[in-house]
Amino acid sequence: MIPTNRNIVPGPIEFLLSLLRRHSKHPMRELFARLRRHPGGALRLFISSLIINILGLASSIYVIQVLNRYVSYGVNGTLITLTTGAIIAIVGEFIFRQLRLAVGEDIIGDEDERLSIGLFGLSVTTRLDAFEARPIGTRAEILRASERTESAFGPPALAALADLPFSLVYLTGLFLLAPPLAMVTAGFGAVLLLLAWNSQRAAATAQHSLNTAAARIGSLVMAGLQAGETIRHFRAVDRLVEAWSVAAAQAHALRRHARRTHHASSAWAQLVQSLTGIAVIGVGAALAVDGVLDVGVLVGANIMAARALTPLSRLIPLAESARAAAQTLAEARAFAASTPVEPRLGKIIPGWLGKIEARSLAFTPLGGNTPLFTALSFALEPGGVLVITGKNGSGKTSLLRLMAGLIQPSRGQILVDGVDLSQISLDWWRKQVSYLPQEPIFLEGPLQQALSDACPEASPEDMERVLTQVGLRPLIDRHPQGWNQLLGEGGRNLAPGVRRRLALARALLVDGPLYLLDEPSEGLDRDGAERVYAQMIALARRGKTLVVVSHDPTILRGARLTLNFDGAEPILESKQLQ
Repeated sequence: MIPTNRNIVPGPIEFLLSLLRRHSKHPMRELFARLRRHPGGALRLFISSLIINILGLASSIYVIQVLNRYVSYGVNGTLITLTTGAIIAIVGEFIFRQLRLAVGEDIIGDEDERLSIGLFGLSVTTRLDAFEARPIGTRAEILRASERTESAFGPPALAALADLPFSLVYLTGLFLLAPPLAMVTAGFGAVLLLLAWNSQRAAATAQHSLNTAAARIGSLVMAGLQAGETIRHFRAVDRLVEAWSVAAAQAHALRRHARRTHHASSAWAQLVQSLTGIAVIGVGAALAVDGVLDVGVLVGANIMAARALTPLSRLIPLAESARAAAQTLAEARAFAASTPVEPRLGKIIPGWLGKIEARSLAFTPLGGNTPLFTALSFALEPGGVLVITGKNGSGKTSLLRLMAGLIQPSRGQILVDGVDLSQISLDWWRKQVSYLPQEPIFLEGPLQQALSDACPEASPEDMERVLTQVGLRPLIDRHPQGWNQLLGEGGRNLAPGVRRRLALARALLVDGPLYLLDEPSEGLDRDGAERVYAQMIALARRGKTLVVVSHDPTILRGARLTLNFDGAEPILESKQLQ
């Protein structure tokens, strides 16, 4: 029986998928959802808010008492007592605000951090063909979902939400002082709520367009950073600048509209608060003239009315940021739902020696209409060598990527000792395959790390051996940083020939039963090409199975079995070597 690899989907990605399922389409519901998930923390948050808002009444009470008692009677002891009590209340309010922030952080916990890790983990474990079908700017925007979520649904937002019910505390206190003033304040509060609703509705119509424009800008930024040589030498500056001008103008217009909408909402909120103050003072003054309330109560009521409206005015920016975050999360949810993840479970084949077969294999690139091949079949026994040749774009590299398990066939099978590759553990499979891609890329970091990432169990002696085999050891010894020289921009700070030699060294270090080599001698000088030929001969003598894409005449002359992609369908050809 073939054993099964027991690796499971990483915890952060499982968390991400469950979290995205929980997110509601309505932005504010996510705040309530976070509170529901942590009822104990939510209780502490609301208790803290209750204490904060009760202590907040102290400033109004202080003004009323000073004007009514101290100013009327001039007893200094009264002023000292009232001032001391007010200071204690203000300091207590400050302390409880800090405690409430800590409670909010406890409620959030590591949720946003895990969302960030999960999104990144999902992006690097999705099926490569499906992931690459999305524009790079769109991928970057999806990865920003956690950043926007943290900003919109973090502890300050939870505190603002917790303060909302306590507008009633101030309104109740105001009602006890002067019911007419409470009614005036409540009316303006209803206007603020209407403004918050309207602001959220306006933001909803623009956010998707903003995200799309940001994704386009991101794609152009990546082109400007990574394709500088192409842009300059092939005179693409005008085209790129024109594309940037159009995208930047669209993004600027959308941002300007968003700014104007936000500014208008803020201005209306400020207007309502100012009008509230005028209305409270005006109505209160009339009541004071009629003898219904005194001046101290009037001033204190004005302070209390402002405190009652403050939580409501915070709803407008809160709703706008929540809407932006909810839209980004919706796109991340769609990404997670529609993009298949590479399977982590699968079979392993102990003692596999390199036997591999393609049976009726067909492949059409994702989003394409024309298949590259429709019924490709061949079989390689352990130690077999297959050289693939043919015109550009005919599917040679795609076949190697299919055999590496990076992309999936449209139809047919790749069989590993008779087992469909789709049932094989990819983690195990990639330890069996030494892969040299057509365009070698390295993660940023020291050169030694680039090798140890591919084969963590390799010793320094193993690394030195493969670097010597490809002729890089003298170059490394001459470099001031030696093993620690940094690879940046995917290794593009290295000369193309050096990068290809390093990629070959990486493949030799893995040293699996199957070697997939895409144009191994391309761009190499004579010494580099000779080293490639020597390594291929040595690998064949050691019984490694080789599948090589090449136009190199030397490699083609030495091939017993070739797969020619020049026709409508690949043709398998064999010849007897002299």
